[in-house]
Amino acid sequence: MFYIVCQTILGVLPCLLEIMEILNVLLGVDKPVLLLFAIVAVVFAYTLFTLLGFGSALLASAPLASIMPVANVIPLLALLDCAGSVVRAWRNRQEVNVPALRLLLPAMILGQFAGVLLLSMLSASVMALLLGIFVSSYGVLGMLPLKKVHFLSIPGASGVLYGLLGGVLGGAFGSGGFVYASFLQRNLENRAAFRATQAVLIALSTGWRLLLCIVTGLITVKLLLTALLLLPAAYVGTLLGSRIDLHLSRSRLLFLLNILLVASGLGLIIRYAG
Repeated sequence: MFYIVCQTILGVLPCLLEIMEILNVLLGVDKPVLLLFAIVAVVFAYTLFTLLGFGSALLASAPLASIMPVANVIPLLALLDCAGSVVRAWRNRQEVNVPALRLLLPAMILGQFAGVLLLSMLSASVMALLLGIFVSSYGVLGMLPLKKVHFLSIPGASGVLYGLLGGVLGGAFGSGGFVYASFLQRNLENRAAFRATQAVLIALSTGWRLLLCIVTGLITVKLLLTALLLLPAAYVGTLLGSRIDLHLSRSRLLFLLNILLVASGLGLIIRYAG
């Protein structure tokens, strides 16, 4: 697996270095190492997205927040997520569990509206601290041997709760996919139905989030250019995820993800706490 990762990265390294130079001019980053870290994070974020169906914003948001305001990070990731999630949803549309989709979707839309409003109202430093706390806390919880807890015994009520929570986290931090996945894994026995329904939810969530970001003025020409420049890094991550899919167990992948989440979240807290 290590050989596959190295071979893929080395093959596209010249292209990534060119992207880094252009981004450095566009964003005016004073520390090139932070820019390099952010680009590498985007690559591995979309590797995880390919393997898990979510997780791109969880891994990439904190490193990207070190080179741009958090208010720009969320719409940027929404732009990067959009194309990939729509393609995945279309390919798996026949396996979608419509009742689960109807249960989660309305609450998700309301939650995202509240999350994007929160994103547009709070200061950049406050959002960065909240993002760091959220990301690192999720990483710590992911490493604890916790048993699954059924918060509500009524599926409909729990679906609304999960939809609202995922929507708020998705709108404010771009990281609501794991909430939907948690609900669907407990309620859908068919693995194909889980993957298809999750893909459609992420596609709809991303599209709705983009619309809200446009309405609230969070999408700018500079942000569109940044997203365009980072698309090759996201594509490399997708390619890498496809190649290592059969070489890494899900448990080991999740453990690595949680370690990276804690490290990136703590780095963001340390930077903005002062």
